[in-house]
Amino acid sequence: MLPRGEPLRGMVTLALDQHRRDTAICLRTAESLLAQYRPTEVLDCLDQLDTSIERSAAWHLVRASALSALRDDRQAVRDATAAMAKAGPDAALHQRALLQLGQGLTRLQDHAEAGWCYRTALAAQPQAADAALASALGSAADLDWDAHSTHLDRLLACMAHPPASAHLPLVVPLDPGQLLPLLDHPLLHRWLAALACQQRHGAGTTREKPKTAARDHRRQGRWRLGILTGGRERSGSALDPSVAALFDAFDQKHVALYLYSDARSDHPRVVTATRWHDSRHTSTEDLVGIIRGDRIDLLLDLTGPGEDSRLGVLAHRPAPVQAAWLGHAGTTGAPWVDYLIGDPVVTPLAAQAQFSECIAQLPGCHRPTRPPRPPAQPPVPPRRTDCGLPDGAPVLASFNPPERITGAQFRAWCQILSAVPDSVLWLRAPAPDAQRHLRASVARAGIDPVRLVFAPAVPPQAHLARLPLADLVLDCFPGNAETAARDALSTGVPVLTRIGQGFAARRTASLLAAFRLPGLVCTDTEHYVRTAVHLLRDADAMAQLKARLATARTSALHRDTECSARDLEHLLARMVARHDAGLPPTPLAAEPAPRRD
Repeated sequence: MLPRGEPLRGMVTLALDQHRRDTAICLRTAESLLAQYRPTEVLDCLDQLDTSIERSAAWHLVRASALSALRDDRQAVRDATAAMAKAGPDAALHQRALLQLGQGLTRLQDHAEAGWCYRTALAAQPQAADAALASALGSAADLDWDAHSTHLDRLLACMAHPPASAHLPLVVPLDPGQLLPLLDHPLLHRWLAALACQQRHGAGTTREKPKTAARDHRRQGRWRLGILTGGRERSGSALDPSVAALFDAFDQKHVALYLYSDARSDHPRVVTATRWHDSRHTSTEDLVGIIRGDRIDLLLDLTGPGEDSRLGVLAHRPAPVQAAWLGHAGTTGAPWVDYLIGDPVVTPLAAQAQFSECIAQLPGCHRPTRPPRPPAQPPVPPRRTDCGLPDGAPVLASFNPPERITGAQFRAWCQILSAVPDSVLWLRAPAPDAQRHLRASVARAGIDPVRLVFAPAVPPQAHLARLPLADLVLDCFPGNAETAARDALSTGVPVLTRIGQGFAARRTASLLAAFRLPGLVCTDTEHYVRTAVHLLRDADAMAQLKARLATARTSALHRDTECSARDLEHLLARMVARHDAGLPPTPLAAEPAPRRD
């Protein structure tokens, strides 16, 4: 294993100075840097190869991977294309280049070309899980529901032949979370998550037996909580304001907070009394060393799965107790994550077999339900005519990305439109090809395509201002739109959902439980359609529902940050207490925190 930090940089510099004309050494060094989450240094390393040396397919492929990690997708596509052109008879290298190219094209919204890459790769290796998942994602983005079904069948076939699938190297980082909007199959998700962890991080470090010495650093019972944040969907702040408010309300007499952030924030002090480390340019091994040096008692990962995840840090077990929260809509598949935090709805104890971690339940909703703080100068609410909506007609809305809309889901929406002839469906505007596909689909169902209204992308506050124009928001299944549902409920618009087996198919049900609206949780498609039609036809029932929602919006139960913070702190403290008592992780049922004196 290469040494960490400055010694590694010194060795890299020395190696390149001595072997600037040796492509093999250059590539080995670059691949080692890439594995350690150092994409910028990968590019520096590759560029130091003597300019007289022809760049090989492997050189372009490693460069494409680094550029992809840095989200420079256009240049990543160029290098992946060059790798394909130079791969020659090397089938494995050509396969890697195909999938790398497909990933870049997908991010650039060129779904047709990306789909060709995925289909070609899958034809070459029918049992490759990453190719099967990528193909399913590509067909979902194109709203090609017939092809989508075929690709999902291929993915299930991969799980049916685990030895063959597990030994095929993953070309692009496999993100099991991408499966969640496509298929409610928790055991398939667990298998994919375990495969991704094994091939990206290895077996990881096993859990050590608790050591009494680990408590020596504590003063007056104060334990240390480390928080990894800012990986997936990086934003300008280290933590969502509602999440930061929870940590800010922790009892600083009992717990010390350490924040390790990959966010692009210039204002890192999002939580007071927190020791903060900017980890944007810190390798996995260096960050592991920093966390160990801080003597963290419990490490909490909020970064989620995906290419810029920090889950690999936990593979080295820098803390004796490790848990995941918020970033993962299902199991991490990592044997070195001890707990996954949910609630009685998204993670019922009966569903433990779906998770490689032990379920740990919060007594309320698993994530903060407090709506975002309104801006100082909120935008003027638009009228229906401003948004292309007819006055006086029932408006159904769904602002999910198009790839979350399955064929079965859209057919259910068409049934609702047919039963309520004057209603319209207000959707987030997809690409032009997808719009044509959706209009053709409603026409085949005997519905005038003019009843589909596409909403253009607008800034977040403008979107919140237009949401109340809808009468009812239709949630997607199986990938519930948790954030979109919270936005709708916070602006007074009811959300209708369908509950499923997996975490992602139960998230909106958890949110509706917090808002005390269980009647909006449906058990199957027929129930979902019937409930929507009833609400749209019965003005009194809709009025009563919105009145209950208005009461719930002002209820202290889902807005009480102090109470939610106590519950989270208490749950985390229970995990630490078990370790201190020499006990292994175990499922932790919901338990309200005792009141503070």
